[in-house]
Amino acid sequence: MKDIAYFKKLAHQLMFDLSDDEAKDIALEFETLQKQLSILEAIDTTNVEEMIYPFEMPTTFLREDVVENVCSQEDALKNAKAQKEGHFVVPKVVK
Repeated sequence: MKDIAYFKKLAHQLMFDLSDDEAKDIALEFETLQKQLSILEAIDTTNVEEMIYPFEMPTTFLREDVVENVCSQEDALKNAKAQKEGHFVVPKVVK
């Protein structure tokens, strides 16, 4: 099992902090996930044919994409607090 220091370091690299309890919970969940993956890896798939497409029958029943009720760019930007060159201007969210 990976220790909580590993997950705290990983969280710090992703620019957020974990409490010891949160890191412990994640470590336990990670251990459970590893056990589940080892069960899947133990399954013998030597004579199983690979699937290229998840459906056996063609999916002709899917509808065609039809463009409907399109508003103009002008209408879309009408209530925007800020806009520039035909686009919404939003606050920067990353450092």
